Amino acid sequence: MENKQWENKPEVKKGAIGERIVNEILSKQGYIVYRPITPGSHKIDFFAHKPDSDKKVIAVEAKAKKRMAKYQMTGFNYSSYLHYKEIQEEYNMDTYVYFIDDYEGYVYGAWLSDLGEPNNIPGRTGDVVVWELKKMQLFRKLTIEEIKEIEQYTKDIYDYSKAIKYFDFKDPQLSWT
Repeated sequence: MENKQWENKPEVKKGAIGERIVNEILSKQGYIVYRPITPGSHKIDFFAHKPDSDKKVIAVEAKAKKRMAKYQMTGFNYSSYLHYKEIQEEYNMDTYVYFIDDYEGYVYGAWLSDLGEPNNIPGRTGDVVVWELKKMQLFRKLTIEEIKEIEQYTKDIYDYSKAIKYFDFKDPQLSWT
């Protein structure tokens, strides 16, 4: 019963959409993806490696969330950051963090090691750390269907009416998929 309650949470359903999209991206890049089979919350979404490369295993995290409304930044909980850093240092395994952003309409991300030290949200301190969008690598646009699917689980608590889209340009390499 407890597992069904977990699976029915809007944030879990939204996260599953993001994980599915990232899994598709990794598979197209030739990665083999390993996902947890234990139900419930996991500190890492999945692990992956390319069999024809150096066989290095990487940790992968998918964040299905909008970027900040007031700043051209995105991020996640500080406790997650500490966990990813621990994996990196203790197991020599870097974490790639993908952001599936239904406001920008893109999938983007970066290696945790390339992001550098995190920033606090301007004017605040606390449990969320952020980085500028300019540090992110673009992967692809989200389809209209994917955006609608994610939006049904998005709680709009911030005003995006004055936000300027950072990735708002036309790039044939990032066409709708």
